[in-house]
Amino acid sequence: MRDLVLLCALLSVAPLILRAPQVGLLTWIWVTLLSPQREVYGFLSGFELNFYIAVLTAVGWLLSSERKSVPFNPVCAFLILFGMWGCIATYFALDPAYSAIILNRTLKTIVLALAVVMFATKKARIQAVIWSLVIALGYYAVKGGGFVLLTGGAHHVFGPTNTMIEDNNQLGLALVMLLPMLNYLRITSRSKLVTTLTLGTMLLTLVAVVGTYSRGALLALAASGAAYAIKSRAGFIPLLMGGILVISLPSLVPSTWFDRMSTIQSYNQDTSFAGRVSAWKTSMEIVRQRPLIGGGFSSTDLDWVAQSFHPEGGLEAGKAAHSIYFEVLGDTGLVGILLYLLIVASAWMNTSIVLSNTAGDPTLDWANKLARMLQVSIVGYMIGGAALSMAYYDGFLLLLGVTAALAIAVREPSSQAIRGRLPRWRQKIEEGSAAPIGTALPGWRA
Repeated sequence: MRDLVLLCALLSVAPLILRAPQVGLLTWIWVTLLSPQREVYGFLSGFELNFYIAVLTAVGWLLSSERKSVPFNPVCAFLILFGMWGCIATYFALDPAYSAIILNRTLKTIVLALAVVMFATKKARIQAVIWSLVIALGYYAVKGGGFVLLTGGAHHVFGPTNTMIEDNNQLGLALVMLLPMLNYLRITSRSKLVTTLTLGTMLLTLVAVVGTYSRGALLALAASGAAYAIKSRAGFIPLLMGGILVISLPSLVPSTWFDRMSTIQSYNQDTSFAGRVSAWKTSMEIVRQRPLIGGGFSSTDLDWVAQSFHPEGGLEAGKAAHSIYFEVLGDTGLVGILLYLLIVASAWMNTSIVLSNTAGDPTLDWANKLARMLQVSIVGYMIGGAALSMAYYDGFLLLLGVTAALAIAVREPSSQAIRGRLPRWRQKIEEGSAAPIGTALPGWRA
């Protein structure tokens, strides 16, 4: 029954995608991050729905009057270069066939991030992209938070099977990244209903992060809180919620949760951390012997690679890199990690430029707030990701694409028209160009 409902929903939106490819982008994001086929148990459970949505979006794009090129931004340039270098690293990989699986998924994610930059050309569309991300990941936040409350935190919260956030640690980091986006929607909405729903979802997200039992997610949450305190001008409500959560922890989770979190202080004696260090040493050994191209995507997962590249204290058997930095370094070498860091640095530069260009401008206050919340998400992800293999996570690369779309939208003529910097006749044209599709989404109207 669930399969039929999902199939009917996707079929009903197909004509809209062909008519307006920006609707396809929103559906593509929703399907990619939510993976609704993993929540059904019939004939759709094994389908890669995002591929078919991407094809429909591409057809609609070719038939539409939308721009046919990706606007220039350093994030886009470095994403493309990283994708190209990933192809080279895979060609020369230790096991090309195995690495090609991750390369294929990563290239699809890069295409999605570039599509965000190409389609999200104004406030309305950027808002819709944020809503799509929030609705998709918010489902697992509400589900996970509710599970913790119902079970008293006795069990770990996990993500959907066969996805990049299946593991409790990875889900925890994704939810930490989600929190600032929820807060952005809360502080920019004029609807009391939306404000209440986003606030409630934020609370359940915090509970779900705690319920993952992930020490890395807890550190990422602390880093995000510090970044929020420094960067945000959006009030103290999220910090107050964090304080309430800390006070409520004894009634939310059992003593085993505190026992696990306490091992952060004695990390040098923790077997889990020791395994991470071994994986990092193996990644470094791969780079020492293959400095430019690394070993190929997920090469440390292979037993024979761990045994062939075995420094003192390295892995005895295949294991994930357990760090976005060592993951990229071991996968794609020194060139790859440089390009990856340049992508993130360019995204940070985009948000900094937006903050500078929108300071004191009430008409672009939404862009200023979004830039601040994007910075909080980036800080939390980069710190939490230091101990997790999530370098190529769809949601994170998508947010990096949003930084480019935001920077471009702020400098586009439509933004200048809103600020009264164009002649009146041009202002009317620009203001009347808002997309008619998707107006049911909160914040769709520019």
